[in-house]
Amino acid sequence: MVIDIHHHLPRDWRGYIPKLRDKCAELKISRVAMCTSGPPGAGNLQICEALQEHGDFLLGLGYVRIGEDGPRAVDDLHSMGFHGIKVIRPTVDYDDDSAMPVYERCALLNMPVLFHLGIVAASRVGDPLRDVSIDRMRPAHLDRIARKFPTLSLIGAHLGNPWYDEAGEVARMHPNVYFDLTGSTMKKKSPEFLSEVFWWAKNEQYGKMGDKHPYEKIVFGTDVSLDLMEDVMSDYRAFFHHVNMSFEHRQMIMGGTAAKIFGLDG
Repeated sequence: MVIDIHHHLPRDWRGYIPKLRDKCAELKISRVAMCTSGPPGAGNLQICEALQEHGDFLLGLGYVRIGEDGPRAVDDLHSMGFHGIKVIRPTVDYDDDSAMPVYERCALLNMPVLFHLGIVAASRVGDPLRDVSIDRMRPAHLDRIARKFPTLSLIGAHLGNPWYDEAGEVARMHPNVYFDLTGSTMKKKSPEFLSEVFWWAKNEQYGKMGDKHPYEKIVFGTDVSLDLMEDVMSDYRAFFHHVNMSFEHRQMIMGGTAAKIFGLDG
């Protein structure tokens, strides 16, 4: 099973999903985790509608704004059939005390959290979401959350761009933290650089610091338009080739680990 763990739903989703299904059939992608970044794009109601029509194909990640929404928002998403939540543009640090009840509820309901990390597109004039700071979305903030909620799966997007080393060390320490390599990460950085971020793959002393091999901490995602999905897959494969990755770990990255995160492996 190949799972794209990071894909955005456009507003015209009814016309888009059939095209996505065709592209995924071509690329042998079995499931797609669909998310939104909130207004002005598609919202949670659109994802819910898409889930109702394409539940055999989509996994739903509902949008929650950390600093504004509370655990009730998680309850609502769970009752609507969402599989997890997506967070981006928080008004406080991701690990702020006020956010902990949200993660506590996610842990209770077994709803993984996909965190946008690092750089985010600049706000447009008149955009209601202008209170944005990339510093609130650093990979380091996942450290405290992972410690407080060890049963909650945390997925960091974009390998923390631009804080790649920080992301790698958080992944190394916590068995419940994972990262995708989406966005500009694999265009900006080479396979050689990525192998340095995950340096503990070949270190006997530190190789399983958090009880997991580093390649068990990477998940496949695209976060691009249909015409670029194959290119992202090629970038992942270039990294696999560079580090001479085992077939087992390739399978885990492309879907095996995500299947366990979402409870699809049983």
